[in-house]
Amino acid sequence: MKKRFSNFGMSTILVVFAMMCIVTFSVLAFMTANSDYKLSCRVAENNSSYYQKCVEINSEIAEIDHMLYSAYTSTSSRKDYFNTAASMLSDENGSLTQDDTSTTFDISRQITDKQSLYVTLEIIYPSHQKDTFYKIKKWQLTTDTSLEDDDSLNLIGGN
Repeated sequence: MKKRFSNFGMSTILVVFAMMCIVTFSVLAFMTANSDYKLSCRVAENNSSYYQKCVEINSEIAEIDHMLYSAYTSTSSRKDYFNTAASMLSDENGSLTQDDTSTTFDISRQITDKQSLYVTLEIIYPSHQKDTFYKIKKWQLTTDTSLEDDDSLNLIGGN
C-alpha cells in the first residue's frame, strides 16, 4: 500500500510563513515610521528655535536702526555720528568693534546646546537720511560638532 502525501500540511506551512513575513514587514514599517516621526519632530523643533532667534535678532536690528537714525539726526558730523552710535550701542546685547576703517556690531544667540547664530552689522554713515545705517556683513549658523575622545572602553579584561 502506497501512502499518499497530503498537501494540507504544505499549504499550512506556506500560510504560516507568509503570515510571519507580513508581521515582520509590518513591524519594520512601523519602526521606520516611528523613527521618521521622531526625526521630523526634532527637525521641526530645531527650525522653530532657529526662526525664533531670527525674529529676536531682527527685532534687535530694528532697535539698532532706530538708535542709528536718532544718532544721525542729532549729530552734524561723521565723527560725532560714530561716537554717538558707539555710546548707544555699548548698552545693547552684543559687542562693538571700532577701528580706523569700520565699526561693526556683533550679535550672537544660542539656539541649542550645539548651535549658535552669529550676526555682524557694519555701521555706516549714510549719504542721505533715507539711506541705510548698517550693512549685514555676516548671518551665520554655526554648529559645534567637536568630538570628544572616549577611551573608556576596556577590551579583553584590561584595567
